[in-house]
Amino acid sequence: MVTKEEINGYFLEAVRRLKAQGYSQKDIVKAAGLSQNAISKIKTGQNNAGDDTINKLCNAFKLNPDFFYRGSQQFTLEEKTHQAPPAPMIDNGSAINAALAAKDVTIETLKARIVDLQRTIADKEDMIKSRDERIIALERQLVAATTGDLSRYPFTIGAAEDKI
Repeated sequence: MVTKEEINGYFLEAVRRLKAQGYSQKDIVKAAGLSQNAISKIKTGQNNAGDDTINKLCNAFKLNPDFFYRGSQQFTLEEKTHQAPPAPMIDNGSAINAALAAKDVTIETLKARIVDLQRTIADKEDMIKSRDERIIALERQLVAATTGDLSRYPFTIGAAEDKI
């Protein structure tokens, strides 16, 4: 008997193989009549690949149900008859829209990274400015201590020598 976890594994393997054949995840869910996030929920363990989901996938891509339920090495039903797998169902309009949407997401991600880098640079510049100000203040103290009026110090010159 195959466990639900094994069935989920076979389901995800089937999706991986279909993607290797040129199908996108969107093509797979569309052809099988699944919800957009069905595969993602199975990947994350939120849902199991139930009989209905597997039947839809098998019918859409002529897959062998024994692959899911018995771990059969025969992935498709065509492997017996050596027929070519179905051609990917690509809707050019959908593919273009998906590509444009992906481009927009990439652009927004890059813009956000640029803003983060600009903030990081500004923070580092502030740290450098603060460090430089501290160095200048210490240099002034050093100059004052070595060349300034020693009468302000709490000891007198030679006082340490008097105790020897």
